[in-house]
Amino acid sequence: MEEAVIDKIILNSKKQIKWVDQFKKTRYLFQEVKRIDKEYYVGIKGIRGIGKTVLLLQFAKKEKDSVYFSADSTLIRSFSIYEVVEGLIKRGFRNIFIDEIHRKADWDLDLKTLYDEHEVRIIFTGSSALDITKTGSDLSRRVVLKELKIASFREYLNIKKNYDIQAVPFEKILKNKTSLVKKYPEIYEYFDEYLTYGGVLYPKNGFFEALENSLRKVILQDLVSLRNINIKYETDVYKLLYLIARSSPFEVNYSSISRKLEISKTMAVRIVKDMETAGIVLPVLPCKKKGIDVKKEPKIYLTLPLRKFFAKQGVEINKGAVREEFFVNHIRDVCYLKGKRGEKTPDFRFKNITIEIGGETKTKYQKPDYIAIDGLSTVSNKVPLFLFGLIY
Repeated sequence: MEEAVIDKIILNSKKQIKWVDQFKKTRYLFQEVKRIDKEYYVGIKGIRGIGKTVLLLQFAKKEKDSVYFSADSTLIRSFSIYEVVEGLIKRGFRNIFIDEIHRKADWDLDLKTLYDEHEVRIIFTGSSALDITKTGSDLSRRVVLKELKIASFREYLNIKKNYDIQAVPFEKILKNKTSLVKKYPEIYEYFDEYLTYGGVLYPKNGFFEALENSLRKVILQDLVSLRNINIKYETDVYKLLYLIARSSPFEVNYSSISRKLEISKTMAVRIVKDMETAGIVLPVLPCKKKGIDVKKEPKIYLTLPLRKFFAKQGVEINKGAVREEFFVNHIRDVCYLKGKRGEKTPDFRFKNITIEIGGETKTKYQKPDYIAIDGLSTVSNKVPLFLFGLIY
């Protein structure tokens, strides 16, 4: 390993760690990763633009003998992860932070060897498609892999609007809905802004251009790590995204995808699964219900704020879908209720609690436990929808 290259990595690392001083707030995952035993390496995966690099640099700033580099840097194009880290270990670094690790061939084999040979800790980031269980090496005993979800409404307020709101568990949102509204009534004014500019943390100026570039990279680079893709596959992914954006969640299923994209149902399932792994769609499966034959056709949602991105492209979007999308992006482990033909049911179930998502005038005809509404009303079983954005 060339000493001059190591010198440049160290100098650049110092600049990058200094640069992160401007970010005073941390994402929710910062504390979770801090609690992981230092015996393990840590991997952080997630879609582009949600703050993985900033999070990595914030860790580097807190640890002694730290150095940061990006695996896609032209500086190390001719060198392996193993060679770079070996060179840094010789300089006395014991906490090494690697960004975009999936961009280097055989990164998993290099990590395994480094783990077995050296007393050094590595924390790294990768794309949403990163899966240590499907690599050629056995990293599962050596690496704790965590997913960094989209920036929640709470985090958006803390980071972009300088609030200091603590996370509120689901049960406490329901129990304390009135007191929460009294405490934070003004944050509702930012709800629509979050639906448009939230989830990812790009600056407002040039936001949609950055998001479009990020989406293109997900399709052209991250999906490639899952399978070989051709022009038709790439085109089908874009067509499916537009189809989801202009439809209500119930209108898009494997059969309709197959028909409208002129592909087999097997291919439709495969593309949806790939897009889910890459972090750009969220399929929600039906709840299991005794006495009803529930077919596993998911409702398919977009990751925030993609639906609003497509609205900017001229697509007429479904407002109800945007509300539901906000809910499922914040509360992932939900299922949707599917009744017998013609039966009215609430939208979702979470922890045996049924929740209907709707506007201010939504009624109780579907008999949910709670109705998540626009606005600030907490009368009867109504819960302001924006409160669920405080959950993490």
